[in-house]
Amino acid sequence: MSSSLVGLLLHFYQPPTQDPGTVRKIDSESYNPVFRLLRDSGSKVTVNVNYSLTEQLALHCPETLELIKACSGCEFTQSGAFHPLLPLIHPEEVERQLMINGEGNRRLIPRFGEPGGVFPPEMALDGRTASILAGLGYRWTITDDVPWVFTGREAPAAWIPVYKGIKVLLRSNFWSNFISFHGDDGGLIARRLIKEMRGWMGNQDSYIVVAMDGETFGHHRPGAVEGFLKPFLGELSECDGASLATVGEIAERFPGREEEVPAGSWSTSPSDMERGVPFPLWDDPANLDHQYLRLLQNTVLERARSCDSANVARLADEMLYSCPFWWASSGRYCALQVRRGISAILGTALAISREYSDRTFMDTVMTLAGGIPAMIRKDD
Repeated sequence: MSSSLVGLLLHFYQPPTQDPGTVRKIDSESYNPVFRLLRDSGSKVTVNVNYSLTEQLALHCPETLELIKACSGCEFTQSGAFHPLLPLIHPEEVERQLMINGEGNRRLIPRFGEPGGVFPPEMALDGRTASILAGLGYRWTITDDVPWVFTGREAPAAWIPVYKGIKVLLRSNFWSNFISFHGDDGGLIARRLIKEMRGWMGNQDSYIVVAMDGETFGHHRPGAVEGFLKPFLGELSECDGASLATVGEIAERFPGREEEVPAGSWSTSPSDMERGVPFPLWDDPANLDHQYLRLLQNTVLERARSCDSANVARLADEMLYSCPFWWASSGRYCALQVRRGISAILGTALAISREYSDRTFMDTVMTLAGGIPAMIRKDD
């Protein structure tokens, strides 16, 4: 009998600028019940928890951190500590973010260990990033299947693309979004998913990877921990010929095939691919907020990396978080959130200025910040 493997990846993250009260609220709605379920069920689920969140849980929600430590079935992934888009930062910064994430999470979650796979924030991947990850010894990474399908190829279910020396799993955009936004009955969705997998592949062993924000369950969708996630996991644990597997297990079990994987993220649409913009919510050439914000960020980062201060280094690491660019994008624009990102960059610049007593540098930074449209734009 053929085997159908379902890989479930849950991504948990909060920005370093998040309000502690908001973290506690989301924890009570989502993090605590989700990890309690994963601990009690022992389910094989792949989990990405960015250090940006882990350290906030240690401060504000230590009970949940203890639950995470006790999730014996969970596989942890590596990622960027403060959730930068890896293709949009310098290779040295990519390695630094991975290092901070690993060291921080191992300190707070000893089971974190040395993950074999990398969850790139927002599943943003390109050839340069894949090459960096392969060079660091990681065995697999993951991105969305929309850019792949846009090239006219069917997403594989019995083999895995190998690009720049690393296996690249392709998240099922359709099924992931169906679960995130439309799935109500977890048991029914699990049975339908397995039935359709068998319809595609017949008697051939196959796999599918679904991935979404962990906050989907309980926070974005109240009641979905008990109403969806629990029966979804339960059905897959009892279904003949089908089972949950970690993404790492899938990467080990299925053969690789050398293929080029197009740049993109889990938010990249076919229309974005048509206009050659693989990371539209963070680097759209037509978006002045994106362009001026990145200029400000890069100006401060370059100066920060020449400074010996540990405080400056930490502030520079944090200011690379991706959220301000996301909030500066069409359809979700929030000037306040963009300005929070600008504030983090200015805080780094102010620390640099104090180290060097350099008013000229701060004047330059303030001028650049003043040119970002979000500084004067009102939210719709």
